[in-house]
Amino acid sequence: MSKIQKIENHLKDSKYSEHIINGIKAILANFPVGSGIASLMSDYIPSQRELRLMEFTENIARDLSELKEEINENYLRSDEYAFIFEKCFKGAVESYQKEKIIAFRAVLVNSLIDVEKTQTEKEYYLNLVDNLSLLHIQVLSFLAFPRKYLELNGLDDSIVSGGFGTFFPKVIPDANVEIIKLAFKDLYNYGFTNTDSSIFHTMTASSGWSLLGNRVSENGRNFINFISLQ
Repeated sequence: MSKIQKIENHLKDSKYSEHIINGIKAILANFPVGSGIASLMSDYIPSQRELRLMEFTENIARDLSELKEEINENYLRSDEYAFIFEKCFKGAVESYQKEKIIAFRAVLVNSLIDVEKTQTEKEYYLNLVDNLSLLHIQVLSFLAFPRKYLELNGLDDSIVSGGFGTFFPKVIPDANVEIIKLAFKDLYNYGFTNTDSSIFHTMTASSGWSLLGNRVSENGRNFINFISLQ
């Protein structure tokens, strides 16, 4: 039986819930902001989310261990980072979508190693992760890193053919093309893309991969890089 299966079996019996929560609190106690997170957990974590929280905590611990030489320790101990830490954990617990959970994890880690971004910028990006839909993140991720996006999602390069209205429903099959257009429009209004949703209706001489070009603005790339794990 795998480790995950054992944990899932334990979670079926509610008597283990308190022990799991206490165990995670003990892990968090090693961080300067741990006590605040432990309190947050008691208020926000129902038992059915414990497994997701455990996985998130383990991933963060591994990330920070691997990047320990790059971490800004003074910032780690600050109230500013405590705010981001709490918001990221809360966001990861409340979300079931793996892309958004990864985004919260990336914000938490990248906040410690990106010395160029101000606290205001970090909090702005964090707020966007919290409020943008998964569809927004998928559209921007594909536009920024199309081949990587297709590879991560098990999609073949050949689906990128024809116009935007033809290949986008294949790239993101869970969303109606009209909804994709709305997400596209939102990203343009945020200044994250340099092309609005009219591209879905515009007749062009090019098609497929040649249509993608450089559709993401500098602000859009800054955002998607900050919410991505390198």
